[in-house]
Amino acid sequence: MRKVFIYFFVFLLIFFLLPAMLTKKDVEAKVPESETTKNAEQTENINNNTYDYKNYGTIKLLHAKTNEVEEVPLDTYLCNVVSAEMPADFELEALKAQAVVARTYTIYKIQNKKHYNADICDDSSCCQAWISKEDRLAKWDEDKRESNWAKIEQCVNETQGKIITYNGAPINAFFHSNSGGTTELPVNVWGGGTEYPYLQVVETAGEEGYTQYSSEATFTRRGVNRETKN
Repeated sequence: MRKVFIYFFVFLLIFFLLPAMLTKKDVEAKVPESETTKNAEQTENINNNTYDYKNYGTIKLLHAKTNEVEEVPLDTYLCNVVSAEMPADFELEALKAQAVVARTYTIYKIQNKKHYNADICDDSSCCQAWISKEDRLAKWDEDKRESNWAKIEQCVNETQGKIITYNGAPINAFFHSNSGGTTELPVNVWGGGTEYPYLQVVETAGEEGYTQYSSEATFTRRGVNRETKN
């Protein structure tokens, strides 16, 4: 009887337990490789959407009212842009998204110059909005000035170098405060010759209080809605 038990145990070990143990080790060995590959791909995708600050560390900013050109660090300029384009009390992730879009648009304008003596201007009807730090601070309540500006700087710094690309090139990153619930094809806003494959019709949530008409009626030459409450 004892021999039968031993034979039965050996049978279980050979045909069930041993294969299960080998399979588990094989799976464990494969998981890190899979995760490593995934992480490498994610890192590669992120790196593909960054740029070299040696090329775009500073920009030439045209002040429309004075017609003066000022050379400023790119991310310093973006702090002025983000603080002009979006209220500082918005969620941090929303401000970070605005920073990425503003940075993308700026790099696009550098590569596709509109002004012969500058990379971009501070007129929102031509390029994108900009406000000096001093003027921006003056518009905020005194007890919120320091924290608001620190938040703006955080969103720019945490997205440093990040841009949106299509086929390896920065997109023409249009943006608006609302879309009336649905975005529009560029060709329907500006007419023929303005097809951008990366801009398609999508529904947007949280805009029940806006209509398509009110959104389109405030389009500027860039085709973006500039009605923001600061």
